[in-house]
Amino acid sequence: MSTKPRRDYDRRKRRPGARKAARPVWRRPLLLGLVVLLLGGGGAGGWWAWRDGWLVEAERRFDALSLQIVGAVTPFKLADVTVMGREYVEREAIVTALGVRHGDSLLGIDLQAARQRLEAIDWVASATVERRLPDALHVTLVERRAVAIWQNGQEYTLIDRQGRTVRAERMPPGAESLLLLGGAAAPEHVGELLLLLATEPALAPRLRAAVWVGQRRWNLILSDGVEIWLPEEDAIAALQRVVRLEADHRLLSREYGVVDLRLPDKLYLRKRAPAAEPLPGPV
Repeated sequence: MSTKPRRDYDRRKRRPGARKAARPVWRRPLLLGLVVLLLGGGGAGGWWAWRDGWLVEAERRFDALSLQIVGAVTPFKLADVTVMGREYVEREAIVTALGVRHGDSLLGIDLQAARQRLEAIDWVASATVERRLPDALHVTLVERRAVAIWQNGQEYTLIDRQGRTVRAERMPPGAESLLLLGGAAAPEHVGELLLLLATEPALAPRLRAAVWVGQRRWNLILSDGVEIWLPEEDAIAALQRVVRLEADHRLLSREYGVVDLRLPDKLYLRKRAPAAEPLPGPV
């Protein structure tokens, strides 16, 4: 009898990156016996079942059943959940994602499924879940980091470095210091903005907001209300020019409210409005 299907089966069991719970020693012989039965008795029909994933589904169900059996006959019961790396994620969200209760069998918990549910939480970039005998689960989180708040009408949304929105029932501690973004599609370009600002880090402490204008360029707004209108192209050179003028002539500390650099090799200045309203922020 050809052993090729057996080798395929072994490769499936050892594919890289797969995370599986510990299995009883009797599981493999039973599954292998099922394979032999199908291939020997069913011929082409057995291979069809293999090819169409029937045995993959059988293996998954067998894993779940083995967890239930082991959980029922072992004395280890869940009494505590410890979490490392949590700053933004609510503890209740973690408990809900784990799907466990006090007194559950520790060995009957599906760690892979729990990890997947944790990683479905907006704040979570990655997670690991471990058993710590005799009675605890340990969760390690790597959270996504908010770098800005996007104002879209009257709605405020946290944005991470990749421009992804992060839903939150409340603003996290320190949110008032985050950069405020405005303009349609601004989150999609936040990575470019951060790279631009990194070229002139001395300006960062004075920056309060950035508005994406016309789907092509940025207006920067400083904490004192001064606006820097950057061009569509070569924004880095324009920003460097502003910083040099500030160092040499205190340009941003004078009576000007707008520094317009939209046209190449030209600089337009507008005086401050008589009474500038404060920049709105998240509530």
